[in-house]
Amino acid sequence: MTAARNRKSLLFILSIASLVILFTFLISVFASGYRLDHGNGVFRLRATGILSATSKPKSANVYLNDILETNTNNTLNLDPGTYHLKIVKDGYFPWEKNIQIYPELVYQSDAELFLKNPTASFFSEISILHPTLAPNGNKIAFAVATTSAEFQEPGLYLLEFTDIPLLTSRISHKLIASDHPGLMWSKYNFEFSPDSKSIIATTPKGSSFLIDLDKKISTSNLTDISFRLPTIKNNWLQDKKRFTFSLLERLPSGLASFIATNSTLAYNSFGDKVLYTASASGQLPSLLASPPPNRSTQNQDRNLQPGFFYVYDLKEDTNFNLGSTQTQFLSWIPYTNHLSYIADNNLYIIEYDTTNQHLIHGFPKNTPPFLAVTPDGQKLFTLEASSESTPAAFLSLTVRDR
Repeated sequence: MTAARNRKSLLFILSIASLVILFTFLISVFASGYRLDHGNGVFRLRATGILSATSKPKSANVYLNDILETNTNNTLNLDPGTYHLKIVKDGYFPWEKNIQIYPELVYQSDAELFLKNPTASFFSEISILHPTLAPNGNKIAFAVATTSAEFQEPGLYLLEFTDIPLLTSRISHKLIASDHPGLMWSKYNFEFSPDSKSIIATTPKGSSFLIDLDKKISTSNLTDISFRLPTIKNNWLQDKKRFTFSLLERLPSGLASFIATNSTLAYNSFGDKVLYTASASGQLPSLLASPPPNRSTQNQDRNLQPGFFYVYDLKEDTNFNLGSTQTQFLSWIPYTNHLSYIADNNLYIIEYDTTNQHLIHGFPKNTPPFLAVTPDGQKLFTLEASSESTPAAFLSLTVRDR
């Protein structure tokens, strides 16, 4: 009797264990994208892929081949194949791509949505002269020739962007040096040092000055450095080359060989993609022995040409052509995979793989091109002339949610 009871207990335990193993197996199979298919009356496991549709901001509509399927921050099991994915939210530009779904793999959309009608506000209403963006992207040196509520005296000013975690970037400005008889900063051009801590002010007819941006300058401590100017600029050039070389060291040698130390070279906020200009022509080889199976299927361009902008994805070994260097102020928008730039008096945003290009703003023809991005990636800071007969003032455009 006892033996029979023990056998029943053992069978019960084995049955429970078998069910646990079976359910664990089924859960893992379903998590891998397999689904039961009973076509032709026969049950079998069918391999599917998974679309993880996410967006910033959330709660956007997800369309596949123009059919509404779900909202973002959701997943869909899909048969392997090519789909046209479109993510839409009222008030924002749509995000769309042709994507490839592979069996047992996850495609992550990561759609960044930009405001269709950016909020525009003038930072000032007087003419901004010779604005110059610092290499770190967080400072602008400029001159004003008249007074206003924001700029209480003519002179040389510094505008700074400060990134405050979890808050909107703060924009502040300060007077660096006032105009004086015989010294009008509006007649000068400015150049930042590679470390963004000082500037050189030069004018075709007159003295040149080296200015420490951490100090307020007066005529008493200004020294003409015209005779030292070639030496200072050469030292700055060498500093820039050393910095660029340190960035090149992070790249695969097969890519770094196409980039000169005086080229554009900038990583995105995540450090997995790099914007560069090619300095030599040639075919970019495959640089990863085993690229990820679900890497981007957008059209690449590995035939490099000098003077063209490219973005290389270090994780996926993909390379995309963003056009010639006639494009102005091309730079990353922080915390996104998008870039902003100016071309033909228009301001654009484009995704790194050349998809999702949007016209953000158009300028009057007499507006001098200028563009900066706040550290939070929320605002584009540019110049705008209210008409072709008025001077250009600073304009901020809120293009995305934090």
